[in-house]
Amino acid sequence: MSELPTRPLDNENIAHPDKHPKQAALQLVVELVRAGKLSPLQGDASNMLSLYEQFKKHFEQDRHH
Repeated sequence: MSELPTRPLDNENIAHPDKHPKQAALQLVVELVRAGKLSPLQGDASNMLSLYEQFKKHFEQDRHH
């Protein structure tokens, strides 16, 4: 299994949550994994999916306010 490359965040490639809530939620989960705050190898994948769904819901709700 290859390691995720470490790189600084590039603002041009970050999805804006108000315009792209699904992509922004996915990017947030990926960045948490890259930062070592979330491990896909520990626990089950349902935790990562749950976090994604929570972030997505939050961004979608913000979009409507």
